[in-house]
Amino acid sequence: MSIKQGDYLKELRVKNNLSQEKLGAELGLSRQSISKWEQGYAMPDTENLLKLSELYGVSVDTILKCGETEEQEEIIKTEETAETVKEETTPENPVSENAEQKPEAKIIFVEKQEHKEKKTHKKRGWFFISYPIWMVALYAAIGSYFGAKGWFTGWIVILTIPLFYTGIIAFEKKKPVIFCYPVLATLVYLMFGFFLNLWHPMWIIFLTIPIFYIVCVTRKIK
Repeated sequence: MSIKQGDYLKELRVKNNLSQEKLGAELGLSRQSISKWEQGYAMPDTENLLKLSELYGVSVDTILKCGETEEQEEIIKTEETAETVKEETTPENPVSENAEQKPEAKIIFVEKQEHKEKKTHKKRGWFFISYPIWMVALYAAIGSYFGAKGWFTGWIVILTIPLFYTGIIAFEKKKPVIFCYPVLATLVYLMFGFFLNLWHPMWIIFLTIPIFYIVCVTRKIK
């Protein structure tokens, strides 16, 4: 038996102006038995439930449900009354002009759809993945073929690695700002310096780096 049922039995006893001793005498039980019921430690058997039902004037089902049956009946009556009023105010039976018209509350359910962007991963070829290995092999080949000069100048092919990857990604996403332009400027400067000995005038190429990014920003290419 639950505490809620015990409280309800106590409520019924108090409403009928009975003490635990008097109720126990009516049922032929001790006061301790009544106290156990009301504390939720024990539950009346079928015979005692019938006696309590007759004594309090309520059904056994109401006692077991702690009065919920009576509450449900009141709720049903309230709902029936509300439905009757609603039927009287339908278009077929409009409310009189003098009657106060209250706006109907409408509940609008807004469904939120989460749009998740699915990232499409493009399949890359073997050359894309192995490009750094090819550049290292090319550098070794240049060094081996041209000797000391090849080892000294040939390492600039390594700079093509970031240019290769950032160039492809910038082209696919149509965002030039991704391209590693400073590395390109360095590569061009070194080539003119190593092969044409134009170190002095070609340093000006580094001034184009901020110009490149300024152009990207002004055109809102981010």
